[in-house]
Amino acid sequence: MAGLMPVGVFARATRLSVRALRNYDRLGLLVPAWVDPGTGYRRYSVDQFPRAGLIRRLRELEVPLPEIAEILEADTPEQARAVIERHRERVATRAARLDEIAGRLRAVLAEPGRVPGWLHVYERWRPAQPTARMLVRTPLSGLAEALGPGFARLFAGLAAQGIAPAGPAGARYLSDDLDAAELEVELFAPVAHPPRPAATIAAGELAGCLLAATIHEGGYDDIETAYRSLGRWIAEQDQVLAGPAEERYLVPPAPDVPTAALRTEIAWPVRPPSGPPRPADQETT
Repeated sequence: MAGLMPVGVFARATRLSVRALRNYDRLGLLVPAWVDPGTGYRRYSVDQFPRAGLIRRLRELEVPLPEIAEILEADTPEQARAVIERHRERVATRAARLDEIAGRLRAVLAEPGRVPGWLHVYERWRPAQPTARMLVRTPLSGLAEALGPGFARLFAGLAAQGIAPAGPAGARYLSDDLDAAELEVELFAPVAHPPRPAATIAAGELAGCLLAATIHEGGYDDIETAYRSLGRWIAEQDQVLAGPAEERYLVPPAPDVPTAALRTEIAWPVRPPSGPPRPADQETT
């Protein structure tokens, strides 16, 4: 027992909590030098101070426990440095994202009038329209990265058949649960005649229906304002949702288009509480 100390003493000496030491023991990161077989009391050696200090330092730097295990088990300094570098890159990416968020918050503070406003909502009748369509499945976090390549494949499929879009392309969100592991999103382009089924596109149709819609201007970081405006209007008008949400990209992203110039129509098919949706030749507020 010479040179061994109880867990409480070791905890104070290493500035690690007893609870943390129990966890590190369970994970095999810092196993006691001796455990009393009768009482289960744990004792640690002074030789374990360096390992305990390294673990504490890495935790202060927010290194995940599985990666700490990799560092402790590394056979060479190069292997340990590779793990640390991986964590450094992750932290740098997160820092850049937080800096981007901070910049956007500064923009909001500089333009307080943008925060509380509601967007104008209108109704329009959308006649039945043939489309070229394709499905994209993606988690919500990867939606922005999935749409661009998806539309590129859709337009390439149209071009291969010599078909030009007959209007702005759009997306329909077929999944009701935004917290699902994957969203199912239909990308579509209106066409004069349905395309032949191919590897990247299929024939589809937008049903004729009444839409409650609004126009979102600018980038997509605050597009929820448009959805909130639609939700409030639908509630106030006592309308019933009759289909999935749609986005129509009136002015889509492009290398030569500034973010402020983007225009997106956000729409929901709706109907009165009873009866079919009514045709509407004019927009109404």
